[in-house]
Amino acid sequence: MKIEFDKTKDKVIQVLCQQCKRNTRHIVLRSVDTSYSEDWGDGFISAESKYQVIQCLGCEEISFRTESSNSEDIDPEYGPVISEVIYPRRTMETINIKSYLNLPYHLNRIYKETIECYNNDLMTLCGAGARALVEGLCKEKSVKDGPVEEIKSDGSRIIKREKNLQGRINGLAEKGILTKKNADILHEHRFLGNEALHELSLPTKEELSLAITIIEHVLDSIYELPVKASKLRYARKKAGHA
Repeated sequence: MKIEFDKTKDKVIQVLCQQCKRNTRHIVLRSVDTSYSEDWGDGFISAESKYQVIQCLGCEEISFRTESSNSEDIDPEYGPVISEVIYPRRTMETINIKSYLNLPYHLNRIYKETIECYNNDLMTLCGAGARALVEGLCKEKSVKDGPVEEIKSDGSRIIKREKNLQGRINGLAEKGILTKKNADILHEHRFLGNEALHELSLPTKEELSLAITIIEHVLDSIYELPVKASKLRYARKKAGHA
């Protein structure tokens, strides 16, 4: 095997950027190229691979790219078939993990795992992760039950205290941790998680993308915005005394 260092250094290539969410120009910062060839008597085989550290010329995000081809994988019309792998893995649907500075550790861990499941097409586990986030939020806020409306056989309605996830989500609203509107939105997570876990149904990418957007909004409103608002009030108060 032949190994060459920085053979493609400074080369500019088009690659999908995870941050820019589109194909952008990337420059090769460092590279290792390998090549292999062997005469089999009745034929000759060869293979080439490129390993590159690349950087987006727009947002400056750094990634790792490999490119490989071999003499046994040839398209009759277009020639050698080139395989490309980019890490971190990304597509146009990839969701970037948000940095939460004030989110409790266990919720942050579940959130990151849920996003990883989404980005790796593990749809059932992603749905379960969405449910686990809601359950974790209830536990972190010490909400054990809440009011649930029940319609009886005669059409009358009664309010009961329930310890299931539906009750606990309503309990978050009851304590003023969530607005009624956000509580109603979280109920969609409850149903999505139930279906994924108990009925073994497969949530769609669209459903999960929307669910993740909603849960991020809820986490922002509970853990991040109050801290930012407090810092803003402090800055204004300090400026007023200046």
